[in-house]
Amino acid sequence: MAQKRFNEYFAKVVLEKCFPEKFIDLQIADKPDLRSSSEIGIEVTHCMPKKAVEAFNLWQRVAEQGEQTPPRILERLEQLKDTVHLEGDELIWEYGSYVEDDIDNSPIKDFVNAVANKVERLNSTNANYADMKSYDLFVNSFINISTFNQMFALLTRINTLNNKPKKFENIYLITSNQKLLVFDMIRNTFYPLYLYARLERMAEIALNLYKGGLKQ
Repeated sequence: MAQKRFNEYFAKVVLEKCFPEKFIDLQIADKPDLRSSSEIGIEVTHCMPKKAVEAFNLWQRVAEQGEQTPPRILERLEQLKDTVHLEGDELIWEYGSYVEDDIDNSPIKDFVNAVANKVERLNSTNANYADMKSYDLFVNSFINISTFNQMFALLTRINTLNNKPKKFENIYLITSNQKLLVFDMIRNTFYPLYLYARLERMAEIALNLYKGGLKQ
């Protein structure tokens, strides 16, 4: 049985709401994470660095345990304060600065690395992915991609990575400014979908589905 994680429910809700003619009742599975019958398999991941993921998880434990938080967790958070720290009631991620058209020296590189890792994994002889007619990739992120030049540079870069026998036909990226960027790898193009008023509601629906899945 597939381990049910929030990111997969979030991807399911976003894709079903944004592409209702294409995705109907996506099923949580494993290798790939979401499935539309035997037609389309969708891998789901995020592109937050490991230290940031660790810091957010530790801060969640602090929120849950309060004064009962073990000292070792507080010590580790002190070590990670340059990555994620608390300002008032808000967690701040110091993700670095953006440099126009310089992917490798900005947080955008984490998305490129996520795509590279998933392409390698999809084509690994040991990964044992189910045979599907096509594969897509959904990446959740907190990075900001706002200019045409950045989007075009990303399409060019991920095209050079997505070149193995098994390819992702579409790569979806959630950005921090509440957009869903769609990279159509077959047509070699991209376009944004603006989710400003809808993304928070989608996350709420996904959280309820996730909690329901935990009880099963």
